[in-house]
Amino acid sequence: MSDEEGEQAPGAASDPGEQRRLQRRLDQALAGMVLYERPWCPFCMRVNLTLRSLGIEIERVDIGADPEAARRLEAEGGKRMVPCLYIPDSGSGQWLYESADIIAYLRALVEEMAPSGEG
Repeated sequence: MSDEEGEQAPGAASDPGEQRRLQRRLDQALAGMVLYERPWCPFCMRVNLTLRSLGIEIERVDIGADPEAARRLEAEGGKRMVPCLYIPDSGSGQWLYESADIIAYLRALVEEMAPSGEG
């Protein structure tokens, strides 16, 4: 007799189908998001660490290597500052600057998609 049988990590979804549904919902919420960044920027690195820890993959654009992306960032976002997360929205979309704000937004998004605690 083993105490380990049937145990799961806290917060883990027991149903693989539910896990896939949650992942699809998250993928839909992330669709079209773009992180404008520079590889050497410590604030960009901070956002990238958060993306990895949350298991999020979004398009990332180095504005130093992509002059057109840098122009778009400045023209549409209003500043040539990184990191900047472009969030597609009805209309013109949103441009979210500041690493702490980007991290808070992404964490809230993941929490919103996660199943609520039982009880």
